[in-house]
This record gives sequence, structure tokens and C-alpha cells, in this order.
Amino acid sequence: MIFPPQSMSILVVEDIAAMRKMVKDSLRLMGLNNVSLAENGEQALTLLGTTRVDLIISDSNMPKMNGMELLRVIRKTPAWRSIPFMMVTAESDRTLVSEAIQEGVTQFLIKPFTYADLQYRVNKITNQVKHAGPAEIVPTAEVAHETPNEAFGHDFGSATILLVGDLSSDRAVATTIGRLHNVQSAANGEQALEMIHIQATPDLVLMEVALPDTSGYEVCRQLKSDPSTAAIPVIFLTAHATSKEITRGFKAGCVDYITKPADPTVLQARIATHIEIRHAKEDLRNHIDALLENARLREDVERMTRHDIKSPLSAIISTADALLQNGPWTKHVAGALETMRDAGFDALNMVNRTLDLYKMETGAYHFEPASVNLIKLAKRVVRELQSEADQKQVRLSLRPASNCVCLGEESLCLSLLRNLLKNAVEASPPGDTVHIMVNRKAKINLLIHNKGTIPENLRDTFFDKYTTANKAQGTGLGTYSAKLMTEVQGGKIRFMSNHKQGTVLHVALEPAFTDGDQQQMAS
Repeated sequence: MIFPPQSMSILVVEDIAAMRKMVKDSLRLMGLNNVSLAENGEQALTLLGTTRVDLIISDSNMPKMNGMELLRVIRKTPAWRSIPFMMVTAESDRTLVSEAIQEGVTQFLIKPFTYADLQYRVNKITNQVKHAGPAEIVPTAEVAHETPNEAFGHDFGSATILLVGDLSSDRAVATTIGRLHNVQSAANGEQALEMIHIQATPDLVLMEVALPDTSGYEVCRQLKSDPSTAAIPVIFLTAHATSKEITRGFKAGCVDYITKPADPTVLQARIATHIEIRHAKEDLRNHIDALLENARLREDVERMTRHDIKSPLSAIISTADALLQNGPWTKHVAGALETMRDAGFDALNMVNRTLDLYKMETGAYHFEPASVNLIKLAKRVVRELQSEADQKQVRLSLRPASNCVCLGEESLCLSLLRNLLKNAVEASPPGDTVHIMVNRKAKINLLIHNKGTIPENLRDTFFDKYTTANKAQGTGLGTYSAKLMTEVQGGKIRFMSNHKQGTVLHVALEPAFTDGDQQQMAS
């Protein structure tokens, strides 16, 4: 394990002052004293403009600019794009997690968290920065879904519970702990705090409010103020529970309040429920870690593919070309060599295109616009896909207008045409006709219409990376790359889909010249 250097500069973005202080104090305990604080995303951006930052720890839910909005700005700004970003959130919504991973989050920290949780993730980020290599596959954790009764048989029975105060004589407590294998007892608050910090952390603390040396409220407050023990659930037992006392207990940080004498069944259910909640939060943290690791693994595989496949492909092309030059060959052999060489060129072009897509994603792509005849390219793609369309019994109908010359890059226009038309053919039922229309209005417009419909659950993410309608060979990159290639050329792409009319994809690109330019050239 590589630990963060003490010179590391950290920016903590959190709107709640107590949380800002707690995170800052925890970082100082790790020896990290170079900590800047911001109350929201806007303040963070101001600090980033004047201060060197090596790590951002940001809450997800803040006024003015929240954590997700801040993350997007960070990843789109070349000077800040490589700064590790840790998102802190109390929400377990997997949509939020997936969105943040897609935006480029480095780590997640789920509230409530302990000092050990924060230290582990800071150290993990340091390791990722120092050893930026292929990620290890981490099995996806499943969040626990046992009922409290099921928890009695597993989580409840194997749990470690700390009893604080004179609870051994309580009938409900005696019945409950009879099911447990690992029960610890502390006579007073001081002994309880000492045991928690020296011995293994308990899964739950069951504590009397009235203790010989102090109050249970004070012990609970001390536990919750320490990041290393803040996640331990505390349940109070008392014979006198007024509304004021119950409110005081919850303010101190307890998770439940039980009046003595307690019903053993109720006490068991409440203990089991809170242990289950704690384990579920731990499983959620593991699940998020797995999602992050697998997202990084996918990026690493893509990166290796882009770089490592080019050399053997170049060798195949060179060998096939050399053999063709050293003929004569029979017509059959020469044709096979040409097929091999052309297939190698196609594969190499695909790899090069993934490199371009990577540059587009990171904002590093350099667009070099030129005049592109979109009708000419559309005719070429129709010819290329005719065989595939025939196999599916799908007709291709191209209706071109005149003077449809856009401002773009020919290779990008060709790729997006291939992707969109191929998708339309695959989505069309047998006997259908795919209509391709190219016209010129204020923009150069490409419209592709087929009778297939986009499933409703995919419409919001249709242009997202890895979205696919369960196609056997689908990569989920076709529409995503088409969107990237359209937008990098200054164009726009959208779709309309319903069961009555099917699906229409509309790409609008800038014209290479205005109508006035066109009339001047004609005269």
C-alpha cells in the first residue's frame, strides 16, 4: 500500500460546516495538513483557479453547484481533468452512482463513514495514481435483502454486540443475547469507549441511558464524533422515556430508543434490523467499489486494444501486400490476398477510429473541417450494406437532394453514416424499407427512417456509452460514437420513436457554403 505524501494538497467541498471540519481533522490525523475548504462547487472552482489541488473530496448534494455538476466541469477542463475526485454521498441511488462513474468519478464514500473508510479511499486513490495500470476484476457485491427473521439465523447470530450498563439482569436482553456467540459487556461509559478503541469494533452497541460515571448520551456523542466509530449503531434502553429524552438521544446519534421492560421479540427484531442496515451499507460500499473497478478495467482493456492491436494488424497488411507484389499468383490466391489486405486495412481503420473517439471523449480531438459530399458518402454506405440488408430482407431507399455538401471530416461522416444505417437495418423487421433522406435547408440534414422502435427503457440513454438493445454482437458504441462524431463537427443528432411511425434519426450538419456562395459559384 502506498500512502499519500504529506505534501498532497486536498480540496474538501462540503456545505455543512461540521462535516467540513470533521473531514479536515481526519485528513490531518493522516498527516495531510494541506487542506483547502469550499462550501459549494462555485467556491471550489474559484479555489482551483488559484490553488494547486491533488485531490478533490466533494459532497454530492450542495446548493449553487452540486457535486455532480462540479465533477462535470472538472472533467471537461483540461487543466483539472486528471485530478482524482472522491464523491461523498448519503444516497444509495444506483442511478447516481452510474452517472458519476460515467462522468469520471474516482472513488465513492458513503455516509456515514468512519476515519478508516476515508483513510482507505484516500490511500486507494494514491495507489491508483502511482500505479496507473490494468485494474483487477472485483466481483460485484450483492446488497443484503434478508428479513429481520432471516437475519436472526446469520447476521444476528454472528454479530458482535457491546452491552453498556447493568443490562445482564434484564429479561429481554438475557433472551436476546442467548442467541449470540459474541457478546461483550462494559460496566460504564469509560470502559465502553476503551473497549471499542482497543478491541474489535462491535456491530452494535446496546446501552443504558443512565450509567454510573456518565450518561449514555455523552458516550454516544463521543462515538459519533470519532470517524473510526461513527458508523456503529447505538440503541438506548431506559425505563423513563419522555419525548424530550428520546429527542435528546436521537440528537446524540442513536438509531433507536427502547423503553424497559422491552419485549424480547421486539428487541431482537430491532437489533437484527439495525445490524442488517449496517451490513447493507457495507455491501453497498463494496458494490460501488466493484462498479468503479470494473469501469476502470473496461477503460484499460479499451486502451490496450487501441495500442496493442495496431502492430499485428500492420504486419498482416504489409505481409499480404508484399506477397501480392511477389506474384504472379492465380486469380483465386490473388483475390484471397487482396481480401486479407483490405480486411486488415478495415480493422486498422476501426482501431484508429477508437483512438479518435478516445480523443473526443477527453476533449483532445483536433477537428479539421473540409467540404464533404454527404450524398456521395450515403451512396457508398448503401452499397456496402446492401448484402447485409438483403440477408435480412430489408430494402434500402436513398432519396438525395442536390448540393448537400457539409462542413466536416469525410472519415467521421462515413463512420457515423455506417453506424446509424447499420443500426437501422438491424432494427428493421423483414420486408421493411429503410429510407435514407439527405436534404439541404438551413443545415445539411440526414434522416434515416425505419419501422422498428427504440424500447422505452432505452430512450433516455439511447446515445449513452454501452447502451444496447440486447443484440448478440452489440457493443453499445454505435449511437454513442455517432453522437460524438456529430457534435465534434458542430452538428446535432436526435431521434423520434413511437410504435405508429417507427424511428427517425436526424443528423444536422453545417453546410460547407451558404446559398449566396453557391449562386456565386454557379454564375
